[in-house]
Amino acid sequence: MEPNKFRKSRLSINRLCEQMDQLIEDKEVDESRVCFDQAFGELDELRPKASGDIQERSVKNLAMKLKGMEDRISKLKTKGTASSGSGSRMKNNIEWDIDRVAQLSKVFLEKVLENMAGDPGSKVLFGTTGKGIRPNYQIEFKDGKMASFTGSGHKPKAGTKDQGAKNLSAPFPFQDIDAILNNPGDI
Repeated sequence: MEPNKFRKSRLSINRLCEQMDQLIEDKEVDESRVCFDQAFGELDELRPKASGDIQERSVKNLAMKLKGMEDRISKLKTKGTASSGSGSRMKNNIEWDIDRVAQLSKVFLEKVLENMAGDPGSKVLFGTTGKGIRPNYQIEFKDGKMASFTGSGHKPKAGTKDQGAKNLSAPFPFQDIDAILNNPGDI
């Protein structure tokens, strides 16, 4: 590539890196990602045009610089998340729907179904806090009785039956859980 054109492209990418550095310092996650994408796009255009050792080395150095920026961006917290121990931790409310339930592990759902005691009139309500990997859950049986279980060990939880009721999903009937496990195409 003609040296002056290459220099202009290289300087443009370096300006974007300086801008990105400032955005990272200001903890602007989304804006720094947009800037990174733009710089990476320019580098992708420049890479095949580089000719000679100096230009190729320059492209390689820019790529390493962008990789370092990408690592710094990945360490930024998105707005609304608090770092651990900050005291202002936001609650993540999980929205449970049948697709989300189907993403739970097969072993987890088998234990849920087992705790539903083969009662086709029972329903399960999943906890809406936490990460949604092994949520606590509550089973409402056909006869109106309720039982709460821990998500990690599927052990019955002690306490009143309404405890934590505000942090529960809409009910999912026995048939839905059974269909996820035994007929995944029917969901």
